[in-house]
Amino acid sequence: MAIGNLLSRLGQFFTAHPGAVDVAKTVAPGAALNAVMGGVAGGWKDAAKYSAVDFLLNYPLVALARKIAPEVEEQVIIKNAKNIDEIITRKRPSGLETAANLGGSMLSAPLADLVTGGALLPQEQVVPTNESQPQQIYQQLTQRDVVNNLQRQALSPNTMYQMQGIEHTAHIPGITLLPEQADSLEQLLNASRNV
Repeated sequence: MAIGNLLSRLGQFFTAHPGAVDVAKTVAPGAALNAVMGGVAGGWKDAAKYSAVDFLLNYPLVALARKIAPEVEEQVIIKNAKNIDEIITRKRPSGLETAANLGGSMLSAPLADLVTGGALLPQEQVVPTNESQPQQIYQQLTQRDVVNNLQRQALSPNTMYQMQGIEHTAHIPGITLLPEQADSLEQLLNASRNV
């Protein structure tokens, strides 16, 4: 019943305002195009949403643009089959109207999502992976092997703790000495004490 009431009111509006039909004819192709894109992207709900917002946004923009810069009448000469020139007068939308229609169509989709708060957008569910700790350790070791040019690292069992990098087993330049350096330093110290 509500839809029938709405349609009858729209019919009354268009009969009372003859220029409104021309504006609606200008705006309708963009709304139809947005309906097709919305339908392909997200189904009939998105098609209805995007086309309705496009029409409701573009209709007042185009009507206002026509008041500011009316349509331009132009004469077109067409040659018919008998090679006789026919002059046809047609209306061409102004540049302002074209810009308003195109800009409104481009803004309608983000505006529809903004107005609805993204409620009609498809929501993706995050599914957590359920992997055991040994599986995670294996994956991390595989990544570490790739980073280290496939050279295995000495690790503490069931952990990612590197045994090879412990202070007392590795030489750190500037902080620790290599065994040969430590021996030669000890010999120098002993030689200096004996002097």
